[in-house]
Amino acid sequence: MKTKLLILSILITFFSCNKSDQKIEESIDAKKIDSVIDIESHETENPKELVKAPDFSLADINGKRYDLADFKGKYIYLDIWATWCGPCKVQIPFMKELEKQFQNAPIYFVSISLDKLEDKPVWEKMVRENQMSGVQLFAGQEDNFGFDYKIEYIPTFMILDKEGNTMIDRAPAPMDYQTGKINKELVDIFKMMN
Repeated sequence: MKTKLLILSILITFFSCNKSDQKIEESIDAKKIDSVIDIESHETENPKELVKAPDFSLADINGKRYDLADFKGKYIYLDIWATWCGPCKVQIPFMKELEKQFQNAPIYFVSISLDKLEDKPVWEKMVRENQMSGVQLFAGQEDNFGFDYKIEYIPTFMILDKEGNTMIDRAPAPMDYQTGKINKELVDIFKMMN
């Protein structure tokens, strides 16, 4: 019963974090699961041309700036989130678990906050208190990051290839909302990238 209530509350909170009032149109396709392309079957077809992800220059909690080019040579799992977003916070322990599980894989785990500039101290506190690992960056809402990356809702997860091209623009979340456990689909994608 507790599990059903947890899942129900996560779903309610998830829909309340939608940044757009527009209904998001998604094509239902046998090759898509959770709006992610099935990599195995996708490789056998003619792959679509990859699109270069927009560049960014964002600071971490210590003020060190990172550009997209700084992550070249490894895949990038992007987590776009905010401290006020309940579903974003639910994903934190699962993200940390995946980072441990794939610490030797060629994957950068990069979390980017879209909190307002005046909420930056809240973000810093949350990063420290939750001992959030990976690369934690602050874009804020004043930066063009959310616009450039066409972020319609949070959390949004993306996977970029080793050259900074967008491979999967709506990747699976670390936690599977149906099971409340690590997302097996995401683990399978990471294993193929390893």
